[in-house]
Amino acid sequence: MTAASPTPAVVGDAPVETPRLRSTFRRRLFWIVVPIIALLAAIATVLLTASGVPDVERFSIGNAGPSGSRAVAEVLRGQGVDVVAAASLAEAQAAAGDDSTVLFTDPYGFLDVEGLDALAALGTDLVLVEPGTDELAALAPGIANAGAAEQADSVAAGSGCAIPAAQRAGSISQPGWTYRAVGASAGGFATCFRSYDDAYALVQQLRADARGTVTVLGAGDALTNERVAEAGNAALVLGLLGEHRTLVWYVPGPDDLPADAAPPTIGELTPGWVTPVILLLVLVTVAAGIWRGRRFGAVVVENLPVTVRASETMEGRARLYAKQGSYARALDALRIGTISRLTVLLALPRHASVVEVSRAVASVTGRNVDEVHDTLVGAVPRSEGELLALSDRLLVLEQDVHRATNLR
Repeated sequence: MTAASPTPAVVGDAPVETPRLRSTFRRRLFWIVVPIIALLAAIATVLLTASGVPDVERFSIGNAGPSGSRAVAEVLRGQGVDVVAAASLAEAQAAAGDDSTVLFTDPYGFLDVEGLDALAALGTDLVLVEPGTDELAALAPGIANAGAAEQADSVAAGSGCAIPAAQRAGSISQPGWTYRAVGASAGGFATCFRSYDDAYALVQQLRADARGTVTVLGAGDALTNERVAEAGNAALVLGLLGEHRTLVWYVPGPDDLPADAAPPTIGELTPGWVTPVILLLVLVTVAAGIWRGRRFGAVVVENLPVTVRASETMEGRARLYAKQGSYARALDALRIGTISRLTVLLALPRHASVVEVSRAVASVTGRNVDEVHDTLVGAVPRSEGELLALSDRLLVLEQDVHRATNLR
């Protein structure tokens, strides 16, 4: 004994099957697979692009572009200096020893005061590149910021310069920032590359523990690949950074942020009016969906083919024409029916033109040919009233032809 399999219903000559999950899935397989492939392609593109992002950070020894410092690092390595890049204070502390120079620049202000105090104890010599007020207060308290340097093609070291690397350089290209010594009677400082008054591009002082020096460099461009070959830039930076066996190139990063410094949320970063507006838009969207969605009603499964009555089609098209104001298209539908019936009444061929029909109508009714032609195809309605008037003219014309042909 075998179970009877479900037999599809038969309407007319065509079998009708109830929609099943498998058949529905098969029909929509293309629209399911294509978005998945597009999503995977987008993810792969993002991953490949992210892995290939070049290093464009200023002063980065991994940046071979104009703003990077790879050239300086490679030359120092060629001279036997162990150049170590550090992106956090922990990495800098691990790399800095007794015979080392620590280069420090923090353009984004990642390192806090505690970190700056810890940095002050690292290495033998400390070179600060374009430091700000907080860095100077913590690492070079006898040096202050003097503002931007005056415009000049190059700046000479000056006769009073006592820094050997600056003396060998002779001159450097236009510096960006200047600094001045403000310690007690400004003694114990060495200044080079004067821009104006007591503002210099290079200021050096002894460290508090007398273990080495702290050098403040306002000519940061001298470190970049683009400007290192100008004037005596190369001699200056190689002399300042190549004094010891190890150079720690420390540029603080996100790892130097305090552990409890949680990033701000999106709500904290946006203005206060954003959240209420978003909630209002959500409510409006839901209300609009309910308002428009109620017209669809419940889903109804119908067996195909479905017979639609001609009157429903006619009324549906009439509503569409009325809604869009398509008076000419509505009148064309009436004219086509009238011309077809007139062709039969006048015993004309089915392919007779409108001009031939107009002449035949005029001959049997005694009307003017132009008037008949205007009624059948010429006049264009521009309002609902003109549409009704032309439809009446079509009706009267067809009645006259019917009456005239019956009298023969």
